[in-house]
Amino acid sequence: MRRAALLVVAALGLVVVAQAGAHAEIKPESVPAGSVSTFTLSVEGEKNAPTVKVAMRLPSGMANLKPAEVGGWQVNLGGRVITWTGGRIAQGKNGEFPIKGQFPRTPGKTLKFPVVQTYGNGEVVRWIGAASSSEPAPTIRLTAAVTPPPPPPPPPAATTPTTTTTVAGQDDDDDNGSAGWIIGAAIVVGLIAAGAALLWRRRG
Repeated sequence: MRRAALLVVAALGLVVVAQAGAHAEIKPESVPAGSVSTFTLSVEGEKNAPTVKVAMRLPSGMANLKPAEVGGWQVNLGGRVITWTGGRIAQGKNGEFPIKGQFPRTPGKTLKFPVVQTYGNGEVVRWIGAASSSEPAPTIRLTAAVTPPPPPPPPPAATTPTTTTTVAGQDDDDDNGSAGWIIGAAIVVGLIAAGAALLWRRRG
C-alpha cells in the first residue's frame, strides 16, 4: 500500500515537472534601457490540442511597438495588448513572435510580459505568475542604458568669394581732364588770333 502511494506521488511529480518544462518566454533575457530593440515571444504547445491564440500584455513605458508579420497568424495591436490568432502551434512545437519596440530608460528594472495561451479545445493557460510559480510570466531585464554616439560635427560654413572692384586710377582721369583743358585753351587762342588777323586786314 505504501509502495502504491509512493508510485502515485512520483507520477504526480512527473506531471508537475512536465508542466514546468512547458513555458512562454522572451528572448533575449535582457536589453539596454532606453534602447530600440527586437525581442521574440516563444510559446510552446503542450496539449493534445493546438494553440490557436496568443495574447501578451506589454508593460507601461514601452513605445513605438511594431509586431512582425508571422506566417499563418493575424496580429492585432490594441493599446498595450498584442494578440495573435488564426495560426496553430502543435504539441511539442514552439511559436515565435518577434516584436520591435522602444524600452523605458529605467536600468536595473525587470519588465513583466503576461501571456495568455488559448488552445483549440478551449483550454486557457495564463503565464502571468511570479518567476517561482508553475506558470511564470515572461520577463526582460533592463541593463545599463547605451550612451548614444555624439552627433556629427556641422559642415564647414560656406565661404563667400571676395569680389574685387577695380576703380579707374585718378591719374587717368586727371590726364584726360588736363588734355581737355589744353585743347580748349588752344581753340580759344586760335579764335583770338583769327579775330585779330581779321581786324588787321580791315584796317589795312
